[in-house]
Amino acid sequence: MTPMHLSLDRHVSVVIHLITTLDFGGVEKHMEVIASSLDKSSFEHIFVAIGAGGATEERLKALGARVYCLNLPTRIPSISSISALFSFFREHKPWVVHAHGAEANFHGLIAAWLARVPVRIGEEIGIPSHGLKAKFIFRHVYGISHRVVGISRSVTNWLVDSGEVPSSKATLIYNPVVLPSDHSFREIHKNVFRIGFVGRLEPVKNPVALLDAFETLIKKYPNCELWFVGDGSLRQELERKIERHGLGRHVRLWGYQSKPEDFLFQCDIYVQPSVSEGFGLALVEAMGCGLPVIATAVGGAPEIIHHGKTGWLLPVATAESIEASLIEALQLGSDKLEVMGRDARESVVGRFEPARYVAEIEDIYRLVDAENGAL
Repeated sequence: MTPMHLSLDRHVSVVIHLITTLDFGGVEKHMEVIASSLDKSSFEHIFVAIGAGGATEERLKALGARVYCLNLPTRIPSISSISALFSFFREHKPWVVHAHGAEANFHGLIAAWLARVPVRIGEEIGIPSHGLKAKFIFRHVYGISHRVVGISRSVTNWLVDSGEVPSSKATLIYNPVVLPSDHSFREIHKNVFRIGFVGRLEPVKNPVALLDAFETLIKKYPNCELWFVGDGSLRQELERKIERHGLGRHVRLWGYQSKPEDFLFQCDIYVQPSVSEGFGLALVEAMGCGLPVIATAVGGAPEIIHHGKTGWLLPVATAESIEASLIEALQLGSDKLEVMGRDARESVVGRFEPARYVAEIEDIYRLVDAENGAL
């Protein structure tokens, strides 16, 4: 029987989603999707950033969510952050603390354990490059959680295979993705072949390799364009390369955009050349826009793409391999690419529905409570 203090009364059953920051990025988008999908939730969901807020903080507030940005140190380890989170949890008395990402997992799960939060959930958003020391530390951090969610099968398998999480605690729940409701109005450009990229302009996303591939491609197919949607530390390097090689008429850097689908609808193909990924949210969004995709076979990409039917998987995303796949796509012709795009959309519709994610994660909360498994 559920204890009285764990009643499903919405005003008592508080779920705190703990994140490192609330500016922009994949985890932040994840929080926004959750916040917009809670109309049937039995619980009150609160969004808490250990560090600073920003764009996502404002969007969450616009959705009517309760949001706190604590402006605490996020680097592991921070005793002051654990102490402040402990006080925050004691004050708000959550039924669940659900931490998302390494820094949130480390500080949040320890603080939640100290504060005797009844249900403690970790969530790994990628495949970390942990050495022996980090694996030892996180094995103990995850030891005081009740479940650890992996956002793709590859992430979940890594958690278990690395020894950080026992198989009895590891749980696969795919990231939720809001797909465009209609892709029939996607613009088709007969005189240009437009390549899209959405993501942070950071080394892990590998945008430089895509630009290098395009530089060679444009010499053979001068009717191509490349659109980067996103921002990051590599922007200036990309700008220098674009200027040095005279690509200004063919390459656009659009910066961060809150609605990247508006740009994807104007593209013919999407490329995600990441070195590492946890899930691939932008990949699913692009497929939802009716685009065939080219992606590195890392993270969730092999679970999402049917090679040769909805896109192409690259073992390693080098400039040469990206260019070869783009040439293959160009040689297929617009009609066959359009069929691949429709197949891509059909393959993701319904599979990553936000309502499904909320139902699955809340079932985990209830299951942990029913097991009465406070450690």
